[in-house]
Amino acid sequence: MHLVVTAHTANGPLSHQRASPEDALEKARELEAEGHDHVVIIDITGRHYALPEFDSLFLNPGT
Repeated sequence: MHLVVTAHTANGPLSHQRASPEDALEKARELEAEGHDHVVIIDITGRHYALPEFDSLFLNPGT
């Protein structure tokens, strides 16, 4: 699985590629904890997911 984690920083956009949903969510939470804005995870189709949505769809379905 190919996922891109993006965030808006004071210096502009920042992106990180991750291969698993777990790694993508971990990186996204790390970026949020650092105070970055508009943190999203983007899948291979280009769809953007907010962290809670991504978590409920890919890691904890049905919650």
